[in-house]
Amino acid sequence: MRALHLTPLLLLAACSGGNGDKPADNAAATFVPPPTQMPKPIPGQAHSNPISAYVGKYPGDAVDGVGFYDRTEVSRALIDAVGEDAVRRRIVAREAVSVPIFKAADGRIAAHGCAPHNCADVNWTFLVAVDGSRGEACYHDAGTMGQASRWYVAGSAPQRRPGDCPQE
Repeated sequence: MRALHLTPLLLLAACSGGNGDKPADNAAATFVPPPTQMPKPIPGQAHSNPISAYVGKYPGDAVDGVGFYDRTEVSRALIDAVGEDAVRRRIVAREAVSVPIFKAADGRIAAHGCAPHNCADVNWTFLVAVDGSRGEACYHDAGTMGQASRWYVAGSAPQRRPGDCPQE
């Protein structure tokens, strides 16, 4: 009978996971997250509306259930143009102040946003062609850039240009 009482203790000792003199597994400490993957459309799930359908709507407004930045070609153009994760996150932030999407002078579709309670000093605009090409982003932070903005275009380093980001 006494042997039955000792059996759970022996099982616990066997399962203690002690590794003796082995070094600790540092796999978690050396983990590197995978790089950002380009969005791919799901086969048979093409968008039924062109990007121009968002003109006059806010970036978070859905057209056929899909927000502007959630569209495959828009998100792909944003990832191509802006290599800095922090800037991309700021552009797509839901808590940002935004204005309705507009058609820029060059025909591209543009979404403008800014930091809450600080629109004059921190703002951005993302422009993309109706076919999802020619993605370009402007980011302005008066505290670090003064009267200039940083422009991001796919395949090149960010460039400083005078002035704020376009708003209409």
